[in-house]
Amino acid sequence: MIEFVKEWIQKMFAPGAGFDYHCIPYRDTDLLGADMSHRDMNQATSCVHAGVRKDNTFNAVITPIYATSTFAFEAPGKTKGHDYSRTSNPTRSALEECLAALEGGARATATSTGMAAEATILHLLPPGSHVITGNDIYGGTYRLFSQILSQRALSFSFVNMRDLDEVRAAWTPETRAVWIETPSNPLLNLVDIAAVSQIAKEHGAWSIVDNTFLSPIFQQPFALGADVVVHSTTKYLTGN
Repeated sequence: MIEFVKEWIQKMFAPGAGFDYHCIPYRDTDLLGADMSHRDMNQATSCVHAGVRKDNTFNAVITPIYATSTFAFEAPGKTKGHDYSRTSNPTRSALEECLAALEGGARATATSTGMAAEATILHLLPPGSHVITGNDIYGGTYRLFSQILSQRALSFSFVNMRDLDEVRAAWTPETRAVWIETPSNPLLNLVDIAAVSQIAKEHGAWSIVDNTFLSPIFQQPFALGADVVVHSTTKYLTGN
């Protein structure tokens, strides 16, 4: 019987057998343990398992939604990784780790909205920085750039990002980043991420990609040379 089962498993999971599955390589740890390398996971597996930790309280297989605002200290100055939900909590950490795994990035940060994520990224630039971006970007992003951030410490050039000569022509000594939205919302124009990112690298600037419309399932900007990736997760990532 054991040999029969082994033979059946080999046939069912053989390439081209019509039954597909994704195995999870893991290193001497529980399947949901913290030491699992998400870079070894198939992308479909990462969608389900990346960021998930074993629940030692009730053995939940999915990270619970933690609604608490604060976490008790084990001893003065000693936490179990979280102390205040405004800075981090296990639910948000699971989401961040999952997104980082799907994008192939080192880390991710979840914010309350996509616009908050955009503002956070651009506030990392030095005062007086210049940013080159598309003239067909999402309206909310355009207003954030043109009506809010441009009134403070940043300046922007809105160009046809599909024209590399136009991107180069917009460069100034203060340019610190290019903001790429591809496909653009709502015109669905495509930008060559690799080419624009290369231009940015030649000038020591960041290439930031809004990957909302394709998601990491269909487009991985880090693999094309991008430095930062941003999403509005209420759109395609969550099935909107």
